[in-house]
Amino acid sequence: MPAIPDEHVVRVLRPFVAATGPVLRGLRDADPFRLGRLARRRALELQEGGDRTERLPAPTSRLGRLRRVLGSARSRLLDRLATSRLPGTPRWQAMSPEERDDWWVSRVGRFTSAVASVPGIGGALARRLPVSDILGLGAQGLVICAIAGDHGVDGRDEQVRLLAAVLFGRDVDPARHGDPHGADVEREAGELRGNVGAEREERGRLSALAHALWRMGRTLWSLQQELDRRPQGRTFWRLLANVPVIGALASYRSERSGLKRAARAAGQWVAREQGRTR
Repeated sequence: MPAIPDEHVVRVLRPFVAATGPVLRGLRDADPFRLGRLARRRALELQEGGDRTERLPAPTSRLGRLRRVLGSARSRLLDRLATSRLPGTPRWQAMSPEERDDWWVSRVGRFTSAVASVPGIGGALARRLPVSDILGLGAQGLVICAIAGDHGVDGRDEQVRLLAAVLFGRDVDPARHGDPHGADVEREAGELRGNVGAEREERGRLSALAHALWRMGRTLWSLQQELDRRPQGRTFWRLLANVPVIGALASYRSERSGLKRAARAAGQWVAREQGRTR
C-alpha cells in the first residue's frame, strides 16, 4: 500500500494544474527585450509587401550609403526574428507539437536557471530547503502540463493523471476524489499563481512568474515520499552537484537533463493514452 493515499496526491496536483494556465501563458508571452513584438511586426511587414527600402534608388552621398547599410542590417535582423520560433510568429504557428515540446523545455529550463540564481527567492524558507530541487520539480510540472495542452490533453483530471504518472509513477483515478473545479481547488490555485496575469510591466510580470514557480514547486515538494520516482538528471551531474563551487552549475545541468526526461515521458504517456482511445 502506498505511503501517501491517492486522494492526497490528487488534492495536491489539482490546484497545481489549475494554476498552470496563466503561468504558462506568462512564460510563453514573457518578452523582456520585446523581441516577440518586433518579430510579429516584421512578419506583418513582409506579408504586406516586404522591405520597401530595397526599392529606393541607391544613395549617392556617404551618409546616405551608411544609412542604407544600417537599414539593410536592421532588416536582416528583423527577418531572422520574423522566422524565429517565438509565439505569434508564422514559424510558431507552423511548428509541430513535438517542436513546441522542445521549445517549452528550453523556455522553462532557462527561466528556472534564472530564478535559481536570484538569492532568497523563497525567503527564509529557501535557506532550509533545496532550492534547485524545488524549482526543478515545479519546472517539470509546468513542462508536463504545457506538453499535455499542446497535444490536446487539456482536462484537469487528465493532466492530474499525467503528472501523477510521470512525476510519481502513480496510476490514480481523480474522478473518485471530488470535483476538479471545486471551491477549494480554485482558492489554492489562486494562491499558487499569485499576481501572474495582473502585472502590466515586464519586470513585475517576471517577478510574479518567479514567485509562482517557487510556490508551485514547493507544493509538489510536499509529496516528498514520492519524489524518488520523478525523472532525474544524469548520474554524473547529480554526483557533481555535491562538489563545492561547481555544484551550482552541475545542479542546473542535472535539473535541465531531468526536465528533458520528464518531457519525453509526458509525450510517451500522451501517445499511449491517445492510442487507446482510437
